[in-house]
This record gives sequence, C-alpha cells and structure tokens, in this order.
Amino acid sequence: MNYSLTFDFFPAQYYPTCPSGVNFQNRIAPSSTAPSFQSGPINYLRLVEQTTMFMNQQRAISETIPTEFSKRMSLNSKMTLIAKEWTLQSENQPLGQLRMVHIQGAKNAIINTWIFPNRPAKMPVFAAELIAVGNATKVAFVDIQVPVLSKVAADDVALLTTTLSTRFSSLPCNETPPDWATNASQGNFTYARDVPNEQLSTVEDCYLSYLDTYLRAFASDEAAVEVANSKRDEEAIDILQEYQIHHMEHSPGNKFLDKLFGSEWTESFMKNFLFAKPRG
Repeated sequence: MNYSLTFDFFPAQYYPTCPSGVNFQNRIAPSSTAPSFQSGPINYLRLVEQTTMFMNQQRAISETIPTEFSKRMSLNSKMTLIAKEWTLQSENQPLGQLRMVHIQGAKNAIINTWIFPNRPAKMPVFAAELIAVGNATKVAFVDIQVPVLSKVAADDVALLTTTLSTRFSSLPCNETPPDWATNASQGNFTYARDVPNEQLSTVEDCYLSYLDTYLRAFASDEAAVEVANSKRDEEAIDILQEYQIHHMEHSPGNKFLDKLFGSEWTESFMKNFLFAKPRG
C-alpha cells in the first residue's frame, strides 16, 4: 500500500479544527560532520545547520524572503514553519535557488529542500522530503531528478547517483514511493519508511550526501561556469514549471499545509515561494 509522503503521518491533534566531471576536492564530507542521536523527538536541526553550511561554502547568496513566507505559526499554534532561500552562483552569475522549509512541533518535524536551476536543460533538480513523528523518521525521500535534461545528461546523473542509492539501500522500506514523487527520477532515489532513531545519522547522511554530490557536480568549477554563462531558455523553464506544478498539485504536502496554515496562505506560499520559477 502506498502512503502519501506527508499527510498520513501526523495524528489528528496536530491539525487545527478551523479552516560531467565531479570535483571532490576541498569539501567537507557529510560523514565527517557530527552525527545525530536524539533521545527525544527528532528535529532535523542538524540538516538545517549543514545545509546552511553548504550554502556558505558555495558562497551562495542568502535571499530575503517576504515575512509572510519566512516564518509561520500553525493555526493551532502547535507547529512553526521556517523557510529559507539561497541563490547558487558561479562567477557572480546565478545558477538557481535552493529553497528549504523546516516545520517543527513538539513531537513532529519535516524538512523539505529543493534546488531549482534557472538553466534546467543543463542542470538537474535536487529534491528531499523527510518526515519525523516522535523518535522515528516515518518517511525519507531524497533524489536528484531530471525533468528537463536530455537523455545523455540524464544518464550522467544516473551514473552519479547509483552509488548513493546503493549506499543507503539498507534503510528500511516495505513499499514503493508514489509515482508523482518519482516520475522525473533516473531511479537512483532513496526512499525509506519507519526508520528508528538508531539510524537517524544514516538518514541525515543520506540527505547530506545527495546534496553534497549535487553541489559538487553541478554548482562548482568549470561545469557551473558554462551553465551560468549560457542563455536562459524560457521553454526549458516552462517545462520545469510544469514539473513544479505537477508536484505541487499531487503532493499530499499541499493538503497538509492547508490544514496547518490555511488554504489561502498555503496556495500563495506554494505558488509564490516554494514552487515559483527560479530567478536569474
């Protein structure tokens, strides 16, 4: 049975009742950062901190997000949403945006991170969604996706990610992920279910390894310079936007945010921030 990635994992009391070459040099490997073991509820704060560290290493530009999107308390005052955005760049030319949403309650946490390139015919998309209830990761889905890349470039992504999916294949899972989550994947995603706290550091390393691999392969050195200096392709951007809209419309996260933060705010947040077209 396929469960939705977000909506099915939170108890009812948390809802309000009212409405190609890769350069591996000069980087900090994810496994060298301090691993986590939390005796209490999982919070994914290590991933927030390490994502921020990676953005600092990339000399990405920390963007100012409109206040109505940057922080939001749920309607029942039990969960807080924090959103962050950075513009990746090469030689002062933008490559796209990393958008990270962290939702935290007393016993529940979500981290949702995307990289949307502004030259999507030349760069893939990074996608990650982790959901914790209490001291277990209920769902972890991490991938580098290819909604616009040519077959040759997509095959390069497959080669790049095959070792990652193999490395984290030991994480528990008793089902396949929903099609809407994987329709732009090369197949080397990691999808895990009901991961106990004892394996939290492996879940975190999975997220960080995919992200680190993406940044090294596509946001550094000569490859990034070539992408940054190429012309913006509006047709490719439109295809990327179709991918974004498809995910937004089919992901249960939309309904989840509706319940927590209200449908009007959620629609604006999704369209004008999280799944907005990349700039630059």
